[in-house]
Amino acid sequence: MTTIVGVQLEHGCVIVSDSRIAAGGKVYTHSDMVKAVERGSYIISGAGDYRALQVVLHGWTPPLVTVKAKANLYEFMINKVVPSLKASLTEAGVDLVKSSNDSDDKFELNLLIAINGTIFEIDSDFAVGMNNTGFYGIGSGGDFAVGALHAGAGTLDAMRIAALNNNETAPPFHILEQETK
Repeated sequence: MTTIVGVQLEHGCVIVSDSRIAAGGKVYTHSDMVKAVERGSYIISGAGDYRALQVVLHGWTPPLVTVKAKANLYEFMINKVVPSLKASLTEAGVDLVKSSNDSDDKFELNLLIAINGTIFEIDSDFAVGMNNTGFYGIGSGGDFAVGALHAGAGTLDAMRIAALNNNETAPPFHILEQETK
């Protein structure tokens, strides 16, 4: 899968992603195959179903962040961003509800989305979460990285620790930062 970490800071956030894509027994690395992008007021990053992630990163146009939206970004995520995401994925033909009971075949997409310096985590069921610890980790190496953050590691060291413990995580690591607006 991948490793992406997010750290909520007092005046913004940082999101760091790795560069390895492992799918169907193959490993892909290429500078154009990113897992995190900046788009206007957003940083969008994700792990899981790579086709779904491609749609989210390269085909989805996020809703405009209005003054009203800035007043309660959590509600904006729930009421505007998530429905927009789901509509884009559905329009692109991504199967959000796979019919198999096999856990290897179920839809899996986890996202870290920052808006104006605030991080939100979106799970495969499109639930929106926030964490008062300020640490976020998604993908197969996410737990390793979050554990390292809690132990005092910086973001790059946390990613290196995840890569040592998870063969689906590899450098180079890409850093995106966003200030609170």
